[in-house]
Amino acid sequence: MTAATVITCCSISIFFTLLLVKIPGLQSAQSGNAGQAFGAVTGATSMVVLIYIARTFSYQREETQMQREMLEAQRAELISQREQSLITNECAQKVAEAAVRGQHNALISAAISDPLLADVWPSYGQDTPTETRKKFLYANEIISLQCMSYTLGYLTSDQAEATMYHLFESATLRSFWEQTRVARMESTPHGGQMWKFYELTEEAYRHRLES
Repeated sequence: MTAATVITCCSISIFFTLLLVKIPGLQSAQSGNAGQAFGAVTGATSMVVLIYIARTFSYQREETQMQREMLEAQRAELISQREQSLITNECAQKVAEAAVRGQHNALISAAISDPLLADVWPSYGQDTPTETRKKFLYANEIISLQCMSYTLGYLTSDQAEATMYHLFESATLRSFWEQTRVARMESTPHGGQMWKFYELTEEAYRHRLES
């Protein structure tokens, strides 16, 4: 479009130059020659071209700026949508984990209430008395609750370790952890939140034994 405008302006300049050259009054010695007429028209035409080009560049710069702002807005929107999706997925995962552990606790509670149901669960050893086994089932619920609180973000690492250190004041909980910690660590995926909780629990257990 700019090239067409330049060509048009040049054509007009040539047209007016030829027209001025043909005017008899411009052929006298007092009025100079056709070069003066050509220079005047060319200067005016050049000014028009420069103004037009300047306005064109200005419009292009504004359009480029608008496109850049639109791209930035779209990028920010995509980032916001991604973050919202991550939050939604994390919340859904936590709800599912809580539901599964709630079901697990319900099963253990039933076993505590009914010795016949307790026999369905693996024993803690052939010589484990019924009362001790019942206490161990309850201890399992206590530790499972702390584990869920940690993995769901209700407890920090320091808080979880401090809580378990306090709970290990109970001889029953210490005995339960002593008998089950190896199996728990072996059956838990390495590097996950539950694994981290068991590491914190082991630290709390060792500190309690040393105190």
